[in-house]
Amino acid sequence: MPFWHEQVAAWQAGWAAAGLPASPRITLTPPGQEGVLTFNIFPLLRAYKGDPEAAAQAVLAPIEGLARSQVVRGFVNVSFTPEFWHRFLKEVRLRAERGYTRLTLAAQEKLMVEYPSPNTNKPLHLGHLRNLCLGEAVCRLWERLGAQVIRANLVNDRGIHISKSMLGWKKFFAPATPQTTGKKGDHFVGDCYVAFEKAYRAQVEALKQQGLSEEEALVQAPLFQEAQALLRAWEAGDPETWALWRQMNEWVYEGFEATFQRLCIRFDRVYYESETYKLGKKVVEEGLAQGLFYREEDGSVWADLTAEGLGKKLLLRGDGTSVYITQDLGTADLKFQEYPELTRSVYVIGNEQDHHMRLLVALLRRLGRPYAEAIYHLSYGMVELPTGRMKTREGTVVDADDLLDEMHSRALDLVEEDLPPAERHAIAEAVGQAALRFYLLRVDPTKNIIFDPAESIELKGFTGPFLQYGLVRAQRLLEKAAEKGFDPYIEVPPPVVEPTEEKLLQQLYGLPEVWVAAARSFDPALLAHYGYELTRRYNEFYQSLPVLAVEEPVRSFRLALTQAYKIAMEAVMETLSLPVPPRM
Repeated sequence: MPFWHEQVAAWQAGWAAAGLPASPRITLTPPGQEGVLTFNIFPLLRAYKGDPEAAAQAVLAPIEGLARSQVVRGFVNVSFTPEFWHRFLKEVRLRAERGYTRLTLAAQEKLMVEYPSPNTNKPLHLGHLRNLCLGEAVCRLWERLGAQVIRANLVNDRGIHISKSMLGWKKFFAPATPQTTGKKGDHFVGDCYVAFEKAYRAQVEALKQQGLSEEEALVQAPLFQEAQALLRAWEAGDPETWALWRQMNEWVYEGFEATFQRLCIRFDRVYYESETYKLGKKVVEEGLAQGLFYREEDGSVWADLTAEGLGKKLLLRGDGTSVYITQDLGTADLKFQEYPELTRSVYVIGNEQDHHMRLLVALLRRLGRPYAEAIYHLSYGMVELPTGRMKTREGTVVDADDLLDEMHSRALDLVEEDLPPAERHAIAEAVGQAALRFYLLRVDPTKNIIFDPAESIELKGFTGPFLQYGLVRAQRLLEKAAEKGFDPYIEVPPPVVEPTEEKLLQQLYGLPEVWVAAARSFDPALLAHYGYELTRRYNEFYQSLPVLAVEEPVRSFRLALTQAYKIAMEAVMETLSLPVPPRM
């Protein structure tokens, strides 16, 4: 029995052979209507002189296993026989990874997904967690479609913000180290950056009191001048500056890696801005030589993108130092030089950088780069606190590590106290991470989120622990069935399919189309919603119908239905990176 896409292709071939002028669009029947699938026959009505019954008859002709059909204006809702569902469950058991939980529709595609692109002047924070969850989920979604995916991380390890953290260490922390303070390396460097910013803001305010404007004070403050000098020394290759830069970056990398390991995040390719910005300078010089860019009297290089509605963009400062867009041009070139077969280059970057990404694509188009059209910006909304936005320079940011620890602590309160300590903490870590990840993924990426730790960890409702609990419940039921020697797979279908069974089967049947929709739209929230609805329907089935305390063939059918739910949900959980504990 074919799964969704195979089945639709077979039906379309049958309709074409029968001479239908168009194929109807197929969706799951909306809630509140009787049926499993709905066929939109509006495009066929003209060919059948406006007769929906005649159009429906032609559409349904090649479809096997029909139990009922109902014409509702320009739509046909259909239900299937117990035999149809029995065959479906058998196929899920036998070949789930061949067309059900894994597809081959994108087998010819190769994507690079860049995330989370952190700066090395601070630890990862809550916003990075959303970035990481989105990036990893998108990678896994495309892998479900059969695509080859390269996970890339661009480390922003140079620039004025790095100079600020270095100067903060020299003025306020030297000779302390993460080891002498007992702090995680990225947190220690973040403290240096915050200390610089506080002192810098004080200088700015003092200059404003002397009559300078905000803009003048920001660039004339002594600390900013020193930071700029440090950046120039770095770009000039000053040994002392580079030694401090390497050391502080190493502190940060060690901290990042610890967090990535905790989240089970890995990267296939890591780019460093310190290596790519020079490539970007060459790209800018190339554009300048071709007359695509222009130089101002102060030596700065600009691009006039007014015709594209993007205004004028600085590409190189008058002193020759780079700006963010410079290194992005170099990195974009390098990606396609290293992987010329890429069909898509995905940037997972917050919506604060929407304009920046439009500039990048416009500049690459002007430079004649053929891969400019392959760039896709997965723009996502900010994660906010109930008290407002996070601000690193004020030291009010929510660190990723601290939040992970808090979620672990909250989950620990839900775990049985009589379990061995190691097992309790393992379960708490799984529940805490699932709560956090699901909360960040369940929302359309373009929307802002106000993260609520207490709501995220509820066992009931639209939460990660709710999904975990449903899957653990199904696993336990199958274990009990095995202990009793019950076989979930006999060759006899049930006499009838109950309404709650049909609702669950409908949701299960539609899984392959969800993989496609979520991947193609770069929206893991579609899969999160699917997983929630699937678990809700399984719980309804579990609570309303006995499974083990019924006779054959009903018992085996319900066990097979539970097994199919388990297979589908394990794939959903893996794709969303939601760990499943052995018990709840």
